[in-house]
Amino acid sequence: MIHQTKPARRRLSQHAAKLLGGASLMLLAGTALAQGTSQNAQTDTVDDNGGFFEQALQYAHDNTYYRVGVLHLSYEGDSSPLRIDNANGLAAQPFGVGSSELEGTGSSVGDKTTLGGTIGMYIPKTGRHLAAEITLAPPLKLDFEVSGRAINESIAPETQSGIPTGVPALGRKIGTLKALPPNLTIIYRPWVDTMFQPYIGAGAMYLYTFDTDVTNEVLNAYGNEPTLNLSKPVACVGQIGMDVNLSEKLFVTADVKYVGCAEVEAKVNNVVVEAPALSPTVGPVNVGSVSSTNDFKAVLYQLSMGFRF
Repeated sequence: MIHQTKPARRRLSQHAAKLLGGASLMLLAGTALAQGTSQNAQTDTVDDNGGFFEQALQYAHDNTYYRVGVLHLSYEGDSSPLRIDNANGLAAQPFGVGSSELEGTGSSVGDKTTLGGTIGMYIPKTGRHLAAEITLAPPLKLDFEVSGRAINESIAPETQSGIPTGVPALGRKIGTLKALPPNLTIIYRPWVDTMFQPYIGAGAMYLYTFDTDVTNEVLNAYGNEPTLNLSKPVACVGQIGMDVNLSEKLFVTADVKYVGCAEVEAKVNNVVVEAPALSPTVGPVNVGSVSSTNDFKAVLYQLSMGFRF
């Protein structure tokens, strides 16, 4: 049986999402407050000219930096075996009645290289040792794949009684998905006045996916239009990198992020497979849905050119 997402993991995702929102509000409030206290007494309140917000905008302008470069996602996770969720009728002949796991199989996503960018802001009253960063990228079009023996072997080579089915192997690619995984991290720089500025950080990433499409020929053989559904948890992020200053305003950055502690539930619905050896008798086999639980782990490598005001 496939393990369901543990309650502790769900609570971690919920708390992480709340912390993200709270951290953002605190950062904005702290930015405005720090800038305001460095001015004269009249900035204790917001004047009719909007001085409070003007000061916040000025602080953001003076303490924000940007990076643009190349981002590579390397997927390192694994998954539970593929599971037939509720086989009945004709599907029970090759898979058995009810739920069953297909040992030696799994699911995954492909690697991707794309453009990526970062917006960072130094946190007030930390001497630029602490900063908040948001890493952004265009929507990533990723391949959703099976792994293990499902690539080259039939997932149902014969019925329970030993009769060959003729069900073909799936091949590696099941379909595609688009991911837009924004992440927020808080980073610490031990040295801020040197040419080489290493840093470490931690934060969270929202694993947001959309526009899924099942393109596998075996699964689309009968025009049944199968669908791919993915859960959208919040993952933890660990970060390490280094800025190398080229001038007062320009720098280059090498950055590595590890993304983990999240489980993604994947399910392909409306699965109908061809069984040529049985077709004269039973025709296509309506399997229903196939699912797996992915232990999401990925490494993001980024090489960028940066600019600060």
